[in-house]
Amino acid sequence: MKMCEVLKMALQIAVLSTSRIVAEVMREIGNWPEVEVTAIVCRPQSAEKAHAWVAEYGVPAVYTDEAAAYAAGGFDAVYIGTANHLHYAAAKRALQAGYHVLLEKPFTATAAEARELFALADAKGLVLMEAITIPYLPQYAFLQAELPKIGEVRGAMASFCARSARYDDYLKGIWNTTFDPACLGGALNDMNVYNLHLLCGLLGVPGRAEYRPSCGPNGIDTAGLALLDYGGFTAAALAAKDSEGRNGMVLQGPGGYLVVEGGTNALPVVYSVLGGVRGGGTRVDGPKLERHRMAYEFAEFARIIAEKDADAEAAARMRTMRVMELLDVLHEK
Repeated sequence: MKMCEVLKMALQIAVLSTSRIVAEVMREIGNWPEVEVTAIVCRPQSAEKAHAWVAEYGVPAVYTDEAAAYAAGGFDAVYIGTANHLHYAAAKRALQAGYHVLLEKPFTATAAEARELFALADAKGLVLMEAITIPYLPQYAFLQAELPKIGEVRGAMASFCARSARYDDYLKGIWNTTFDPACLGGALNDMNVYNLHLLCGLLGVPGRAEYRPSCGPNGIDTAGLALLDYGGFTAAALAAKDSEGRNGMVLQGPGGYLVVEGGTNALPVVYSVLGGVRGGGTRVDGPKLERHRMAYEFAEFARIIAEKDADAEAAARMRTMRVMELLDVLHEK
């Protein structure tokens, strides 16, 4: 019996890449009892960083060849945090080798690629899940519970803007994946994925959608506004990697409104205001994060595998596919 099948034992995982998001996971994962890193898989040029992590975090093994890592084993699942354009191929190789996969957002380049990966996971009897924070946060459950209280939704706005540490390099002509269209860079594929997951999770799939990008010298969307038409109202999702902004969400109806203050990747402050007319109303504060924002998605991934929770797996897949299909539309327009 695999270790992941025993709920009280940590899911043993390999991490693929030494990217910034993986570095953040490595700093925190020792506090997450549901999972344990037993291998790091990286490119040869990143081996020095990986070996430093071995010393710092006590990871047993480092591989600079994926095939060798998968042949050696010692883990049941792979967390993939590579550059965006590498997600599809990396996930396919891990699934073909017989490992469950937790795949960073944006999941793939297209909805078609996502469907192919899910079909492969089904054929192999494996769990494939998007590493997206929002659905697993306690604040999100609060927003879902409060939503019916505001009545028929009449407007929604979400914003996630942060000036990239690599933006100045981009303006100087120094290449990086963050601002390369060929690497699936840009604001829509990064920051706005969180806005779309949040809005689609609460409101469902829009009837129509369009994207209005602000483009840099090479045509990449350094910022952009997605407009989601729900018939009776339009939701706006703003994201930027070239400038700072006030991040959060407001979702309103005749009975009140819901508020997120802070990044839509973590929902740090959430509350509802109900019953007010021209101000006032009763404010109800939601829960705060008790763990690192990514701990919740890793815990749910491990739980789904351990408990073989097909319903939760299907719900996660549905959330990913509706956002991937929406991204297809937005990229077209």
